[in-house]
Amino acid sequence: MCQEIDKKLNDFVIFLLEEYKLKNNLSGNKTAKQISENLYNFLIKNNIDKVLENKIKDLNDMQKVDIAAEYETSWKIVMQVLDEIVLVFGDENITFESYMQILKTGLGESKLGTIPMAQDEVTVGDVDRSRSHKIKAVFIIGLNDGMFPSINKAEGFLNDDDREKIKQNGVELAKGTIDRIYEDNFNIYKAFTTAEERIFLSYSSSDMEGKSLRPSVLVSRIKKIFEGLKETSDVIYRKSEISTKENTFKELLINLRQFRDGEEIAQKWFDAYNLYNESEEWHEKLASAIKALNYTNTAEKIKKENVEKMYGSTLKTSVSKLEQYSGCPFSYYLKYGLKLNDKETFNVEAVDTGSFMHDVIDNFFGIIEERNINLKEITDEELEKIVAEIVSEKLKLDRNYIFTTTSKYKVLSNRLQKVVTMSVKYIVQSLKQSEFEVFGHELEFGGDGQYKPITVITEDGKKVEITGKIDRVDIMKNPDGTYVRIIDYKSSVKNIDLNQVFYGLQLQLLTYLNETCKVEDFIPAGVLYFNLINPTIGTDKNLTDEEVEEKIRQEFKMKGLILADVNIIKKMDTNIENEPKGISKIIPATIKKDGEISDRGTSAVTKEQFVYLQKYMEKIIKQISEEILQGNIEVKPYYNASTKKTPCEYCKYKSICRFDENTKNNEYKYISKLNKDAVLEMIKNKVV
Repeated sequence: MCQEIDKKLNDFVIFLLEEYKLKNNLSGNKTAKQISENLYNFLIKNNIDKVLENKIKDLNDMQKVDIAAEYETSWKIVMQVLDEIVLVFGDENITFESYMQILKTGLGESKLGTIPMAQDEVTVGDVDRSRSHKIKAVFIIGLNDGMFPSINKAEGFLNDDDREKIKQNGVELAKGTIDRIYEDNFNIYKAFTTAEERIFLSYSSSDMEGKSLRPSVLVSRIKKIFEGLKETSDVIYRKSEISTKENTFKELLINLRQFRDGEEIAQKWFDAYNLYNESEEWHEKLASAIKALNYTNTAEKIKKENVEKMYGSTLKTSVSKLEQYSGCPFSYYLKYGLKLNDKETFNVEAVDTGSFMHDVIDNFFGIIEERNINLKEITDEELEKIVAEIVSEKLKLDRNYIFTTTSKYKVLSNRLQKVVTMSVKYIVQSLKQSEFEVFGHELEFGGDGQYKPITVITEDGKKVEITGKIDRVDIMKNPDGTYVRIIDYKSSVKNIDLNQVFYGLQLQLLTYLNETCKVEDFIPAGVLYFNLINPTIGTDKNLTDEEVEEKIRQEFKMKGLILADVNIIKKMDTNIENEPKGISKIIPATIKKDGEISDRGTSAVTKEQFVYLQKYMEKIIKQISEEILQGNIEVKPYYNASTKKTPCEYCKYKSICRFDENTKNNEYKYISKLNKDAVLEMIKNKVV
């Protein structure tokens, strides 16, 4: 099927391209980029993406989800081939005939490599929503009285007779009791007849409180139809520990696990062990179970030669990658060592929206520089016009974003424009209310960036190059030197947690601050997150427009760490002394009536503490790098005592590592819940 779709896709695109040439009468040489852009515009203009979208919808409606998925991937293949042509040939002049040959080759080599859906998966769903076909085995669970089939709820305000009369007058209503009964019977029929090979039926004998439950009437009906049907139970009654061979074996394993963990067990279980061990039938099963009991789920260190094969003579990484290693060394190994990838899916994830908003903000500052616009004087109308211009251009030309391919994503793109416009508005407001000015945006370490990569030399002489990008750098020139603050844009709410900093989970901003200060001879003033969010204002009372605006403004207040210097704080927020109770609207700072910094509402560290933090960044980055190069890939995720969270919750490698706290030698790296002063003291002790 994949090959058939491949061929159809290739022929279709080639046909369109030839048609395109006829319509446009191309002659002479054009660049590969021009031809690719014109072809893309031609496809969009003629609604080819919409045609494909409708085709996919029709296939899904016909329950041909596997074929639909292949068609969905096909559009991505075409876009990928066009991108690759531009990437390789770019502004190089090329004849139309040569372009055709390259395109045919590219499409010919591109195959739909997706695994056919329903071949390697289990489908889970409600009976009334499941319409799958070609299912080998079906498991129907919860066949209890009152649950399956379910007891019909009350008719509501209108009974079935009322509904019938209204229906005769041409008014269509929701389904009544009779209709629901018919539908339930149909769903039951479908559930029992879908399986091609096997069907498994199960019901509970009791609820969570131990109260007995009756099987559904369907169970008795099935027994009458199939008289020879045998019913089995997995219920284990702990009072009769030694009963059948099967149940006793299970109890034996429970007791052996307890014995392994240092608990005392009864002599009878040693006798039971000897009995099973001497049995031809059970000896092998017992040996296998014992092996499983001693399973440790540990990962051995990678040999030195293999480490170099994976990472090269120089470890090239980023701060965010080092943070992931601190989160779990094994996940880092799978992702960046073995380079395991997920199946590609067609959806908009946080990374898409986040990068989109980052790019719009970056382009905004680029236009401000290009047009020599004074940010202190720009009006909201000018700002909105520039942002709308950028968003429109990106959605029109940039195929890296998929926001315009469906109606759903058009709605999403409109919402994103509103959010990014609001974000830019408050970014500019915070700069207007500050003596800090933008020094640079999208400043890069490594590659073709403004700065060289951050270099670390390990104890055994290995070289590590760390790349990264700073969203924004602000500076303020003062008589005693130039102060700097690092700003990072986040599409979700984020703050600096010093506990995470200590354990290597939050290194990015402080590392960038340290390196920028070293390169430019700046003095640290702060590291701050500006959260790109769509604020939701909840209230139980009516608010004025001004009050709503104020609540929204509070949501965009920057979070992070600032220098505990009241003069610098006043430079960051020139209006802070005029604010109610001295609480800044743009930075995490509060000034008391006497002009001193308030501990309440202020997230600040001293100049000395900033120095300790900078030194600690160098120390822990070196430490993490050495761990990687030594081949340490232990399965040891963190557990944050403050948030009660662990990276395992969203890790895509869970099925590989099989981390289980109940398994021997599987344990979390616990992140303490200490106050700021305690963590800073720990950091000081590490570097002094």
